[in-house]
Amino acid sequence: MKNIFGIVGWSGSGKTDLVTRLINFFVLNSLVVSSVKHTHHQFEIDKEGKDSFKHINAGSSEVIIFSKKKWAMISKLHEQDIKFEEILNRFSPKTNIILVEGLKYSNFPKIEVIRSTLNKPLLFKNDKNIKAIVYDKRFDGLENVNKPYFMFNETNKIGNFIKNYFKL
Repeated sequence: MKNIFGIVGWSGSGKTDLVTRLINFFVLNSLVVSSVKHTHHQFEIDKEGKDSFKHINAGSSEVIIFSKKKWAMISKLHEQDIKFEEILNRFSPKTNIILVEGLKYSNFPKIEVIRSTLNKPLLFKNDKNIKAIVYDKRFDGLENVNKPYFMFNETNKIGNFIKNYFKL
């Protein structure tokens, strides 16, 4: 099993900001980090007029775009929903940790990001996979939470919590 850790929360909570800071933290700690960004929306990574777009429109099931140091695959082979495990298996074996942004109801360890101004339900109350909380402002009852909690800008503490979780 790979070292997978999720960053979850409601839209606008600051997940992307935290994930990008954690990626930088892990890189500075000489770890190979990869990431998954889940979305509920349709998306396209190739644009009309680009060669990869023309390949797919001509009927290619998969297109790989690559240069000497970077590559991406566009696939339309899946007639059914893509399983998360299939995506994880695409990562290099050199990866030390995979950060997943989103998939709030998934079954792997996660940190919940709470933005006080959103007034959304707290996920950690009903999810045993949420191992810690990151918040922007203290809220009533936080001191009674039986999980580690961190201020939003405590990137090093949050990163070290995840490293220690996996004993990296």
